[in-house]
Amino acid sequence: MGSFVNPNNSRFEEDLNSKIYVDKSEMVAHLNEYYRTGEKYICMSRARRFGKTMMTNLLAAYYSKGCDSRALFQNLKLAQHEGWDKHLNSVNVIMIDVNYEYNDTAVKCDFVRTLQRNVVKELKEEFPNVDLSEKQTISSAIVEISDRIGESFVIMMDEYDVLFRSEGVDENLKKEYLQFLNALFKSNSTKEAISLAYLTGILPIIREQVQSKLNNFNEFTMLDPKAFAPYFGFSEQEVKALCQKYGMDYERCAIMYDGYVFPGIGHVFNPNSVAKSMMNKDYGRYWNATSSFEAITTYLDENISGIQDDIRTMLEGGDVSVNTDMYENNVTKFESKDQIFTYLIHLGYLTFNSETNRFNCRIPNGEVRQVWFNALCSTKRIKDVNKILEPSRAVFEATLNMDADKVAKALDVFHAQCCSSLTYNQESSMQSAILFAYFYARAYYMDPIAEFPAGLGFADVALIPLTSDLPAIIIELKKSGSPQVAIDQIKARNYASAFAR
Repeated sequence: MGSFVNPNNSRFEEDLNSKIYVDKSEMVAHLNEYYRTGEKYICMSRARRFGKTMMTNLLAAYYSKGCDSRALFQNLKLAQHEGWDKHLNSVNVIMIDVNYEYNDTAVKCDFVRTLQRNVVKELKEEFPNVDLSEKQTISSAIVEISDRIGESFVIMMDEYDVLFRSEGVDENLKKEYLQFLNALFKSNSTKEAISLAYLTGILPIIREQVQSKLNNFNEFTMLDPKAFAPYFGFSEQEVKALCQKYGMDYERCAIMYDGYVFPGIGHVFNPNSVAKSMMNKDYGRYWNATSSFEAITTYLDENISGIQDDIRTMLEGGDVSVNTDMYENNVTKFESKDQIFTYLIHLGYLTFNSETNRFNCRIPNGEVRQVWFNALCSTKRIKDVNKILEPSRAVFEATLNMDADKVAKALDVFHAQCCSSLTYNQESSMQSAILFAYFYARAYYMDPIAEFPAGLGFADVALIPLTSDLPAIIIELKKSGSPQVAIDQIKARNYASAFAR
């Protein structure tokens, strides 16, 4: 038992002991269908915070000879499957956290050589009867072990794609790493030694510079997880059960963390955010922007193929068409908005729906929408979006600060922009101006709702907050009369009752 070879089950045990744990152990039964078959090479890419590492911990605990995990699994869903323990703790596991190992390597250009040396060192200790040299590669070492004593391996690599998502990685190191992957997984020599290969990362198999040499892998992605869709996040039923257990509002959780839709199973929630929401008893934002997202802001600024208009459409709650076939899984060169949007789908910043003859993407939920607002507000070069965001943010902040004069002046400007002199005095024109003026509020509220049914009537505009620290906002329009008339109507018709929690 070591850091790489035949790890123990302590990490999985810690996951099980977490306050929030949703049982995804049945994924093992699906993976066992690929075990020692021609389809045994699996790449399962998911967005960040979608449980990649936890699933790797589970698989290591199940397969590894370095532990006895029967007691951990016997009360999980997997144990309900006939023959569930066929491969339980029966095979050698090599488990590599590429992100940790890369960041822990002092001299980055030596990463691949250092990794291979460290893994082979443990293989020597695990198999003392096989004469291995620490100068060998991992691939040659497992082949020799297989040939000499008939042992085979499950090889798992978590965050396998980190070198391609990190800034400043030397191109020669990328090539060396790809050669390492090809030697390990694509060579005929290693086939007998590998019972199952499991790569996980954010991106599908990297095609850059290798023309899909790893085309022997079965890929399951945020675009098409296929049979593994139930294990990519929390289902509606799972989140409803958690909300009931922890006294949380399911609808508010859905607004914040839902939005990913997979064929056959419906909506999927971000598991990390839901778990933290339950633990903290709030509906906070737990998704933070990454360098991978920031790296594409240049392409957004350049407004490729009118991408800024599409961003505005999605921020307003709409969706836009996307051709995901245009993306070739590289992260260094984007030539179209289809490639950019597909990349963002893999990162989780957009979600993808496929229907009959229609493919579209959109911003999945309130949590991620806030990240988009923050990103766009931080760059002044995206003019078309920022010329809306900045004045809208001013209106929103003035509203929360109850600065009536500032709100009134700002609404005059938006009102003039939204209508002609012929329609200026129409209530519908002012209503449209208000919806436009509170565009920025969509980062913190549900989409503004016109003619919202409330109490004994209909509020002209309502804004429902995503989090409990913000007030609900009711806007009542009156062509003539004092503001007090509108306030009295709100009270008399008990509009506020519609917002009670």
